Amino acid sequence: MKTRVAVGIAAVFIVLLVAFVLVRGNEDNWLCQNGVWVKHGNPTVPSPTGICGTPTPSISQASENISIDSPKAKTEVSVPFVIKGQARVFENQFSYKILDGSGNIVLEGSAYADAKDAGQFGPYEITVSGLSLKGKITLQVFNYSAKDGRQENKVTIPLVLK
Repeated sequence: MKTRVAVGIAAVFIVLLVAFVLVRGNEDNWLCQNGVWVKHGNPTVPSPTGICGTPTPSISQASENISIDSPKAKTEVSVPFVIKGQARVFENQFSYKILDGSGNIVLEGSAYADAKDAGQFGPYEITVSGLSLKGKITLQVFNYSAKDGRQENKVTIPLVLK
């Protein structure tokens, strides 16, 4: 009887020891602190070469109901260029604007998605021409709310006009 109790206590002790080691984790690694890789313990691997800290957020090319498939954000475009994407908006109609580097509207218009039925996404294609400026521009694609006329589903991407 005493042997069974001793074996049971030993088994529980071993299980707890293994669990402690697994949960505790590796103390010898690199930690990211205030944007700098810092040794924690004695790591056996060299310092990471990747960025330490919060990565720069990516630019979303889609909202819930509008996407811009091309051009991709931060790419260079030449006039004329084509904006392609998908939209699921009221009566398939949406708007677009191109702003210069100072935020001034240099081109705006409206277009239609080719959705087969209400509530479905449909492709669109807009050819942009007639711009004579160069440098950073911003493309905005959005729709006006049928309820109150405010802009909604706005997708904004930066581009560079060559």
